Amino acid sequence: MNFSVRQCEPVEAEEVLRVKNTSWQEAYRGLMPDDHLDGLSVTAGAVEHWRAMMADPARGVVVGEIEGRIVGLSAFGPAHNGDAGGEVYAIYTLRECWSRGLGSALMARSLARLRELGHREVGLWVLEDNSRARRFYERTGFVLSGRMETTELSGVSLSEVHYRMTLTSDAG
Repeated sequence: MNFSVRQCEPVEAEEVLRVKNTSWQEAYRGLMPDDHLDGLSVTAGAVEHWRAMMADPARGVVVGEIEGRIVGLSAFGPAHNGDAGGEVYAIYTLRECWSRGLGSALMARSLARLRELGHREVGLWVLEDNSRARRFYERTGFVLSGRMETTELSGVSLSEVHYRMTLTSDAG
């Protein structure tokens, strides 16, 4: 599979959101409520949020493409909730790209950018029951931090676990 990874432009926010929504529907079926997944749509507010993130020099979005078509994305920036370091906010690929190296390429570019932005450690949150994603993060070098959160989505409690990694000059 020939893909390329590049910085995303704010004008591409709508397409990035379509890929995010499709990847959620493919990856989270059985982990999140079906009514939530079936109701995902690209809203003006979400497009503006992602455009702002893409335009913010402290944050970024990288995309993976095949023949000019966006098939994956990763979003990153300063950690939320006052945590130190950076955070990978999201990393998603379409099912057709699973286990083909695109996720690893997106993660490597995101970690490199976080290092360039001066972060020395990075964290991320993942659904506790998302074993596929957890294996990917662990193979990448992330380790459980011991932190957990529970969120409500369409009346269902979802547990998330936190992973962290120290960024060194040769990581990613």
